[in-house]
Amino acid sequence: MKLPPGATGFNPPPGTQADLRAFTAACHHAARAIDATVTGVTPAGVTPNFHTVDIADAQHHIAVLRHTTLPFIAFARPHADGDVTVTFVDHPDLAAALTNLTDAQALTVEQLRTPLSQVDLSALDPHEHDQIGYWKPNTMGELLFNFWD
Repeated sequence: MKLPPGATGFNPPPGTQADLRAFTAACHHAARAIDATVTGVTPAGVTPNFHTVDIADAQHHIAVLRHTTLPFIAFARPHADGDVTVTFVDHPDLAAALTNLTDAQALTVEQLRTPLSQVDLSALDPHEHDQIGYWKPNTMGELLFNFWD
């Protein structure tokens, strides 16, 4: 996969910021479609470089991650405040519901675990390559959904 500029969250192209309100609304609709509810929303900041919408049903609690500049969605186990570990999970039903409501691509655990050595980073600018060299992510998921500052 070839990652476009802004993948690291640094030096994003102008006008590419994800609309948190629209994403949250899509998550509310998607949650209803799978008999779940939105239980929390955490906007991206300096860190992390992704918005998080928590969704729960009677048996599961999942975090929906939306990259702030690229149209990528991932699913993860919820993490506690201060925890910078992202454990990706698949949720096909929620992925289908969200991709029907947004222009974002839902990434699978298999895609997110792709070793960075197998990802085309040629479109990233030198500043992003510097950040990759400093933070040393091992996978595409670690690069796309990060807590770098």
